[in-house]
Amino acid sequence: MRILILLIALIPAVLVAAEVYRWVDDDGTVHYSDRPQEGAETVIIREAQTFSAPAPRAKSSTSSTTSAKTDDAEPDDAAVYSNFEILSPRQEEVLWNTGGQLNVSLSARPRIRSGHTVFLFMDGQEVQQLPRGRMQASLMDVERGTHQLHAEVRNRSGSTVARSDTVQFTVQQTSIRNPNNPNRPGGGG
Repeated sequence: MRILILLIALIPAVLVAAEVYRWVDDDGTVHYSDRPQEGAETVIIREAQTFSAPAPRAKSSTSSTTSAKTDDAEPDDAAVYSNFEILSPRQEEVLWNTGGQLNVSLSARPRIRSGHTVFLFMDGQEVQQLPRGRMQASLMDVERGTHQLHAEVRNRSGSTVARSDTVQFTVQQTSIRNPNNPNRPGGGG
């Protein structure tokens, strides 16, 4: 009996428009049918309640994108970057003998919008604002040691609309006292 009730509940809306009849037999069993029976009453079936889900938001194709919207976001910030990341240096990369120069390469999808600017941060400090349309930079005087680098996209009012993951990298320099260093004064290998 419960199966019959369940089936009636699952009938598509087109078929629900047909009349349904309910009656109770001599044993007290309730019956439903689409055919009228003697002593049956017509059952009024209300329209099914429906729900329209909101459209899904675009998500990052990689885990390296973090988008941030603020209350003072401008109307042109409606398009969030689906991907914004540092391509180089790579996470945990060890760079040898750089001469203090660090080449940084970024990627953004879609392209950085007009009115948006990319900023680089190293060890928590803003170090460079990239010229419009540029996704590469060379940072000078990067000392040896371990550093952290991230990038942000800001709108005209200075609000951050996208932020890359932080990349940690290490700069190493061959010691001048290393006997295998060909640049060692008075020797070399």
